[in-house]
Amino acid sequence: MYKQPVRRLVMGLSLMALAACSGAPYKPVTQQGEPIDVNAYTKQVDTFVVLLDTSGSMKSDAQGRPKMYTAEDWTASFGNAVPAMGFNSAMVTFGKGATGSCIGYGIADTLYGPAAFNAADFNKALGTIKCAASTTPIADAIDATTGIVAEDTGRIAVIIVSDFNWNDPDAVKTALAGLKAQHPNNICVHTVKVGSDADHDAMIASITDTASCDSAVSAGDVASGPALSTYVADTLLTPKEAALEYTTHTVSAEVLFDFDKSVVKPQGKAVLQKLADTIKAQGLAVGDIDVVGHTDSVGSDEYNQALSIRRAAAVKAYLVSGGLSAGIIDVIGMGERDPVATNDTAQGRAMNRRVDVLVGTRKAAR
Repeated sequence: MYKQPVRRLVMGLSLMALAACSGAPYKPVTQQGEPIDVNAYTKQVDTFVVLLDTSGSMKSDAQGRPKMYTAEDWTASFGNAVPAMGFNSAMVTFGKGATGSCIGYGIADTLYGPAAFNAADFNKALGTIKCAASTTPIADAIDATTGIVAEDTGRIAVIIVSDFNWNDPDAVKTALAGLKAQHPNNICVHTVKVGSDADHDAMIASITDTASCDSAVSAGDVASGPALSTYVADTLLTPKEAALEYTTHTVSAEVLFDFDKSVVKPQGKAVLQKLADTIKAQGLAVGDIDVVGHTDSVGSDEYNQALSIRRAAAVKAYLVSGGLSAGIIDVIGMGERDPVATNDTAQGRAMNRRVDVLVGTRKAAR
């Protein structure tokens, strides 16, 4: 006769143990992004919805502070970086702490919107979260999003900020399938992982199709400065067609590669890292990068063409590892077709063996 009361007591104590202290709400600390030139972009999406994890696992520390604080900081910084271009938006939490209670089963709760996006109101709502606690009903948050955007006819970005712990992957995939079926070809899912636990990367991979418009990043990689602004631009905006001014950076193949090879040498890595840093410093102004491989005339046309492509691809891979976006870098192989010197001398052939990195930057708006 005592089984039910005891079971309820144990369950209640377990749920209370998941709750973070419910004192004054944490005030998010915002980081600044690089200003986005609204004249250089149009909207890629009409609506964005942020799904914010407020479950019990988010109260644990990563890099010396609660993951919940990092998540709130990132979300507030993202909100501040969104340009005033007429977006509609909403914020949905999943867990507890956004409803005034830090005890009980986790639920999905609409914390902001749906409304015309206003950064001040968005961040004010974010600052009312009392704690991170309880279970992680991310599928319920996706179902809530399906209801929020039911009448939308434009493109929609769903941004999930979470450590992706304690989730049912099948339930999440089913919920996302329903959302995408409601808006065929109009939903882009973007995951922002908080913390460094790699155990849940398979979960992230299962719900994001990065070959399409979906993306997966770590919050720390896009937390401030040009990286944050680039992330906002990549998820919400589309660059306008604009004239680009190109600057050519030429690197000798002798610096980059051993003879007849396409693996970048340590000396070449140092040169390419310096080039990547120079390009990154230009921020959102960079709209296109062409990596063009060249060879001398020794060997067959077919072999030289293939070698030039392999070498250009190796340079692209290293530039991407140095922090540049793969999406704006094109690989081109010219083989021996575009010499800058005679192939009749050793010196001329050395000059022809090269990789050109053409960096296209947008002209300043007038």
